[in-house]
Amino acid sequence: MVLNLSNYKPKLLITTIGLLWVFSSWALSNFWGYGFLQGIGPTAVVMMVFSIYDRWLWKVPGFSLFNTVPNLNGTYEGEISFHFQGQDGKKAIKMKVKQTCSHIKITSHFSKPGEKDTQSMSSEAFIKTDPAGDKHLYFYYHNRGSNESGDTLDPHDGMNVLEIHENSDDIRLSGYYFTNRNPQTKGSMSVTIKNQRGI
Repeated sequence: MVLNLSNYKPKLLITTIGLLWVFSSWALSNFWGYGFLQGIGPTAVVMMVFSIYDRWLWKVPGFSLFNTVPNLNGTYEGEISFHFQGQDGKKAIKMKVKQTCSHIKITSHFSKPGEKDTQSMSSEAFIKTDPAGDKHLYFYYHNRGSNESGDTLDPHDGMNVLEIHENSDDIRLSGYYFTNRNPQTKGSMSVTIKNQRGI
């Protein structure tokens, strides 16, 4: 597993790694003596603990103090608004977020009456916190398009920039997107969580 350490708090991360390494080195030397495990054992313990944290513990209250990212796991629903060929339009969107502490994957399904549904999948995604403390989700995506039955959506790539709005009841993501289509298209989107997973 590749860990993205930029989502961890540096001081806590360094302190925790040091304490884990020292404790596991002491424990292994007492149980097995200064043999083969004394060299690689502490490193293996640290990696195992961080792998478990990155996959599961990061979203547990209390343990979440070690990282800087909100838990966005779940299914979201909303709509996108856009301007294309001189006309305004809207499409329904259902978005699924699958997340660990290090990585995020977003899959979006778009639908509009009279047109074939399309899907986009993120190729790169990350969360950033600005100096004011506001959090944004950024992700690049690829959409295979739908040139069937008169549909106009061709394969393209794009990027979303969504502000993360959290409260005790729900999570809402809203912002804008743009694509590399010719001519370029852009618009806005807003989705609200409907089913949160991984709590």
